[in-house]
Amino acid sequence: MQKKVIFIMSSGHSGSSLLSLILGSHPDCFSAGELVGLPNRYRQQKPIDCVNMTSEFWEKTFGEKGLYELASVLGNTRLNKYIPLKFEKKIRQIFKKDEIFNPYSFMFSKLENKKVIIDASKAYPWIGEKVQAEEFTSGRVETYLIHLVRDGRAVVNSYFRKYPHRDMAKMATEWVEKTKLRNDFFEKFNPERRIEIAYEQLASNPHQTVEKICNFVNINFVPSMIEYWQYDHYDISGNEGAYSLIRRYRGQEIENEKRQKIHGDYYKNMDITIKLDLRWQRELSPEKLEVFESIAGETNKPFEWN
Repeated sequence: MQKKVIFIMSSGHSGSSLLSLILGSHPDCFSAGELVGLPNRYRQQKPIDCVNMTSEFWEKTFGEKGLYELASVLGNTRLNKYIPLKFEKKIRQIFKKDEIFNPYSFMFSKLENKKVIIDASKAYPWIGEKVQAEEFTSGRVETYLIHLVRDGRAVVNSYFRKYPHRDMAKMATEWVEKTKLRNDFFEKFNPERRIEIAYEQLASNPHQTVEKICNFVNINFVPSMIEYWQYDHYDISGNEGAYSLIRRYRGQEIENEKRQKIHGDYYKNMDITIKLDLRWQRELSPEKLEVFESIAGETNKPFEWN
């Protein structure tokens, strides 16, 4: 099978971690989670595997030198403090030792039997930059883009849970601006390699939606993918709530005061199976909904879920 990278582009709080975990449960796939977070987590010496906080999967799989180089290249920082990165890249190209500058190919070389990497970094600038690498421009690795969308009211409500004192008008305006930028990026992407998926469709009908995605990227649909909590995952940052459900299934749940403060008993009381989160319908006040509608209503129409 041709090596493939699936980029998930979305706003925050749109289900990218859920989708990445599901796709990463396919036997040919590896979910990296938000690969954009690797450089900072490595530099700050934080756990890289955010599903299994004490796991050394990344360290053991890529080795000390490999992980350092991968984090440096992904973060656009020098491999050697005395040599500018661009200069070192040219030198390595001459001597054909530039594998690390094709980071996804480098990852494939260390991930046995994996043909697909899922990068749920979400941000379109990250995706736009990474697809410029030779591994993609040469066609050696195929790129696929999933634009994961969600009703904007649900998105801003999720942010309100974390930042309750923020202004709705400002949040709605930011959501509109970023949504338009993501839409523009999506429209310019190769039409044969892009697909738009609604979080609400994924959560309410996961079998049909995931089968559609598998057909899109030309991999066999494996029904057990939906039960992502049964599989091993080593994602770099993402939704702590989704990770907590995996830990609960394994009897390894970790008390998290921050999650408890933001979500209350939501994750504690829900069972493991995938559920559609419509908390915004009861949590957003009529006043806030009116402000959102006046600013973002038109932009949100294609994403509305009532």
